[in-house]
Amino acid sequence: MRKMTKKQNKNKDKVKDRDERFKAVMDIRIKLTNLGLSSEIDGIKEFYDKCKEYVNLGYSWSGKIKLLGTKRILEGNLTMKKYVECSINLKYDKYV
Repeated sequence: MRKMTKKQNKNKDKVKDRDERFKAVMDIRIKLTNLGLSSEIDGIKEFYDKCKEYVNLGYSWSGKIKLLGTKRILEGNLTMKKYVECSINLKYDKYV
């Protein structure tokens, strides 16, 4: 078996594990529910599905989801990098 170099060992520690991903998603979900956005809205359901994939399978995601009926677009960034915080942004769009 090949010995790991220092560079490979450093990169291994820079990825979030499942517990860190779960905590980041739960923080985002709490903020959304505090704003009154429940999973009954179609866009929020879609975002929660992306969050499940992110936590369980470790797939990074960034993109935009229209929240129909709220005149908002959810822009999200779910990243695997340990030192980059996962974030969402609700932007106003009068045509949604």
